[in-house]
Amino acid sequence: MVKKFMERHLPFLFSNKAYLAYGVENSPTRYPLDKARYVLIASYIADEQARLKRPVRVLDIGCSEGMMILYCNKLLTPTEFYGMDILQERLDKALRRGYKSVLLQDIRKRPLPYKDGFFDVVICSHILEHLLDPGELLGELGRVMKDDALIIVGVPIGLLPGILWRRHITPLYSKRKSVEESLKRFGHVTFFTLPDLKKLLGRRRFVVESARGDYMIRARKFFLENYRWWYRLNQIYGRIFPGLWGHVTVKARFKPSLSVDGS
Repeated sequence: MVKKFMERHLPFLFSNKAYLAYGVENSPTRYPLDKARYVLIASYIADEQARLKRPVRVLDIGCSEGMMILYCNKLLTPTEFYGMDILQERLDKALRRGYKSVLLQDIRKRPLPYKDGFFDVVICSHILEHLLDPGELLGELGRVMKDDALIIVGVPIGLLPGILWRRHITPLYSKRKSVEESLKRFGHVTFFTLPDLKKLLGRRRFVVESARGDYMIRARKFFLENYRWWYRLNQIYGRIFPGLWGHVTVKARFKPSLSVDGS
């Protein structure tokens, strides 16, 4: 509501120009914070490739049009990208951008058609919140990952009072946001605090290495997103306060020999 009010009454604060955001994709601003997680994910994949000293095999769940490979290419990271999405036209574009293989599949249908221990890296960004039992998907992803492979998970995040309100109060006055209605349109049905997410990953034998928030304040086309200092400020905030609100990106490593209690 605040953004719509500002766009109507203070339109000069919002950009209508075209830029190449982060040197990769078209955007009305140079440093759009809703795309900042792609920069971070690409850096994690580059680090993993440097560690392994070979091209990394990446599964991109919900890959959309395959933008992720462009961010990796900008860092000159040797990769083999495998994509999965529910819209064929998105997958066709991902193939044109360089994905080695794409799969038209709803992530709720399992098992995934990949061999055990096939991937070095799995990207699961903004997927888990759409699932009633995200742990089931994490278990299946563990199956197709190599021992010590990297998973990069992104979800909307909040504090416990807000999460409880969204789970139990919001559906009372907005039937559209009930679990039943949300499932019909693949909406949000699971809500995370950062400790919730870490516990879930631990139960599926993933050891968390880092957690980063995406932004402090974000508004698409907002003029501040044309300035690198604003992007950097939000990144600093995300490192210091990864679990307050907004989105979080967690990097974790698959340890199949780990017991579910972390020992």
